[in-house]
Amino acid sequence: MQDVSKPKTGSFVLPGDWLGVIEEFTPGEGTYEENGIVYASSIGRVIIDNIEKRVKVIPIEARALPRKGDIVLGKVTQINKMLTFVDIARVRGQTIANPFSAVIHISQISPGYVENTSDALKPGDIIRARVVEEQGELIQLTTTEKNLGVVYATCSKCGSELERKGNVLSCLNCEAKETRKIASDYGRVKI
Repeated sequence: MQDVSKPKTGSFVLPGDWLGVIEEFTPGEGTYEENGIVYASSIGRVIIDNIEKRVKVIPIEARALPRKGDIVLGKVTQINKMLTFVDIARVRGQTIANPFSAVIHISQISPGYVENTSDALKPGDIIRARVVEEQGELIQLTTTEKNLGVVYATCSKCGSELERKGNVLSCLNCEAKETRKIASDYGRVKI
């Protein structure tokens, strides 16, 4: 008999972790039986069905970590004169439940000169960016390429959606004109 405590429903397990003996449970999804002992075959959470006398492991999906060179989609949360703060919500096309925080330095916003971050990005803007550096918790982005930048924005005055007119964004409601570092496919991106 194994010298381990019996896992409970909701317990986190790794492949090879002991779940019980065949006399207690029949192996279900995410498990395997070897010599009368049921083990986890994947990383996940244990689910014990006491009525059916079955144990299974529901796999936990690995969180998509942004890596250097990845294209990400995120929301601008805050700006100051030199930095833009972004919550990354999609990495390599995969939406993530818990966003990563990232920054864009003013020199990484546009290939041209930008005097103040608010000239090119605003809180609430949805942007596409490339990861240029990822050191632990610090993720740095760039929007200097033509296909990178703001893909969706709302008016700073009234909150209505902005429509692209050349290199400027225009509010259909209050007719305000705003500048952004606009991605080449602004307004056509599925968010």
